[in-house]
Amino acid sequence: MDIGILKNNKMKDIPTMPNEFIGKTCGSDAYTKTKPRRWTEEEVEWVKSLKEKGYKNSQIAISTGRSIISIQIKLKRLNKKINNYNVAHIKEKYEINNNFIKYMRPDSICDVYAGEKSYYNKFTNINLLTNDINKDYNTDYNLDALKLLCRLYYQGNNFDIIDLDPFGSAFDCFDIAIKLAKKGVCITLGEIGHRRWKRLDYVSPRYGITRMEDFTSNKLIEKIEQICLSNKKEAIIYEKCDWKNISRVWIYFKDIKITSQWK
Repeated sequence: MDIGILKNNKMKDIPTMPNEFIGKTCGSDAYTKTKPRRWTEEEVEWVKSLKEKGYKNSQIAISTGRSIISIQIKLKRLNKKINNYNVAHIKEKYEINNNFIKYMRPDSICDVYAGEKSYYNKFTNINLLTNDINKDYNTDYNLDALKLLCRLYYQGNNFDIIDLDPFGSAFDCFDIAIKLAKKGVCITLGEIGHRRWKRLDYVSPRYGITRMEDFTSNKLIEKIEQICLSNKKEAIIYEKCDWKNISRVWIYFKDIKITSQWK
């Protein structure tokens, strides 16, 4: 699969749609001045996937080689499905969030990818810090997730729970989030969505996955557990869910005491 990477003016990586997803070009007629390109099922899924991950229409147009108008029209027709893509799992996710909060009894939470409104706003007894890179959102910070966590770590902050719920992957934030979290972390594994494209190029260097049969949420969680161990924390899985193109894990910590030096 020939997948390249383009860069837009804001230097955000835009994945190039595979050539095999491109439909045939139709002949023009008396009603069209251009030769329209047929939409394939694979291209539609690709567009929906990028939209779910937060890409703008202009970026999707670059990825697919279509005009912005073409993307806008297609998304308008798909709007109902796209807006409801997470309805099947959102209720379950929030229910587990609630149970995890009751179990952990945190005094503080850092919601790194809070979106327009953090789910944790309703817990008025919890000291909440929110962040989202979108400057249109009224969060405490509007920073890149890794830059925020690095700043908080440098300032000597910590939180009972860190929530990483990104579009796509938060892999680069795992280590520092685990360092900052005293009691546990919640992590959404958006990279699971790459399985539908049979893409190992992202997970191979980060997770050591070289075969599609190993591309599972359990394998990704093994990496998280290793990072926890390197920070002298044992990862205990409170709950793990696999939904369509996305997985999420709730983890609490147990401190590890190193006693080998006493032997």
